[in-house]
Amino acid sequence: MQTTLSRAVNNRLRYYRIELINNLFGESLLIRTYGSLLRAKATRTITEVYSNRFDAYRAYEKLLELKTHKGYR
Repeated sequence: MQTTLSRAVNNRLRYYRIELINNLFGESLLIRTYGSLLRAKATRTITEVYSNRFDAYRAYEKLLELKTHKGYR
């Protein structure tokens, strides 16, 4: 599952991508990538590991709500 959000900050286009995937060890990964839409490379990528899909999905929803509240669409 992947969601990409964007917004304009000080006339600069920013993006925030949230991905929820499973790895080969049965864990769920929540990958957050953000940066400028004008640059080819992401500013930063953060990976969080969860032991089950339910906890990862709960963190995914919480993060999505937080970023939507901050103005990302």
